[in-house]
Amino acid sequence: MASSRPYVSELSTIRGPLKEAGLERSQVPLTLMLLGKTGNGKSSLGNALLGCNESAEAPFQVKSGFISCQEHEPRLEEGIIQERPVNIIDTPGVLDNVNDEQALDGICKAISLNPGGVTAFVIVLRADSRFTKEESKAVDQLQSLFGDKFWDHAICVFTHGDVALRGGQAAFESQLKIARQQVSNLDKILNKVGVRWLIVDCHNLGRSKLTEFVLMLDSVRSKNKGECYTNALFKEAQLRYAKANGPALLASLWKAKKELRELKEDYKQLKYKISKQLLEEKIKALEGKIKGQETQICKLHQDLADAIKPAAKKYCVLL
Repeated sequence: MASSRPYVSELSTIRGPLKEAGLERSQVPLTLMLLGKTGNGKSSLGNALLGCNESAEAPFQVKSGFISCQEHEPRLEEGIIQERPVNIIDTPGVLDNVNDEQALDGICKAISLNPGGVTAFVIVLRADSRFTKEESKAVDQLQSLFGDKFWDHAICVFTHGDVALRGGQAAFESQLKIARQQVSNLDKILNKVGVRWLIVDCHNLGRSKLTEFVLMLDSVRSKNKGECYTNALFKEAQLRYAKANGPALLASLWKAKKELRELKEDYKQLKYKISKQLLEEKIKALEGKIKGQETQICKLHQDLADAIKPAAKKYCVLL
C-alpha cells in the first residue's frame, strides 16, 4: 500500500542526483546508528529493519527497563534492506546516562565499531507516549557530543505505530503538531530533520515503510554527497566541546571548593552531634563532586593535547 504522506514524493526527487553521482545503488554498506532512550524501541527497530522477529536468535536482544542499558554494549549487525547492504549499530542505554562523560564513552564505543563512519543517525522516539525531560536532555547531549554536522546525517523514527496510528496518519500528525508547539526540543528535532521522519510498527514493518525508510537514507546521502559522518568530524566536535566547556567546568570547581571551605568552617562551630552528622554527609558529597571535576579537567587537558596531534590513530577522544 502506498504511503499517505504527501511529501514522500519530495524524498523521491533525490534519486536523480544520486544516480548522476553513481551513488544510487552503491554496494558500499550503509551504516546506521540507532539512538534513543531505553524503552523507545531501538533494538526492536533494528530487528525489524533486518527482517527478524524478536526471538532469542534475533540480532539485537530486547530487554525491558534498566537491564537493557546495564548488560549490553553497543554492537553492530550486518544485513540487507531492500537489496541494500547495511550495518546497523544499536546503542543500548547510551542516552540513559545523565553523566555526559559516560554518554560520550558509550558513543565512542559505538562509533568505533565502523571506522568508515556513519551514513545516518536514527533518532528513535515513541509515538505513543510523551516526550520527557530526560529525552529533551538527550537531544542536548546529541548536539554537544556530535556537533552541528550531526543534523545533516539525522533522521527520526517514531515507534509503537500500532498504538499511535489507531486513529490514522492524519490524526497522529495533528497530535504531533500540538506536541511540537508545547515541547521545544521535539520541535527542534523535527525542524532539523525536515521531511526525514517516519512512524512505524516494529511488529509489522511493511514494504511501503521500508521504501520510505530507504528514501530517507538516500536523502541523507544526497545532502552529504555520499559522505559519512566520520571519526574526524566526531573529533572536531569533541575539541569544540572541550574548548567551550572548559572555563565553565573550572568555574564550577572553584565554586565547589569555596562551598567546601565554608562547610568545614561551619562544622567547627557546631556543638550538636546530629547537626555535625548532617554536615559531614554534605562535606563528603561535595568532596566527591570536587574529585570528579578535577579528574574531568585533567582528562580535558590531556584530550585537548591529543586532539591537536596530527594523524593520531585513535577512534575518538574522551572528555
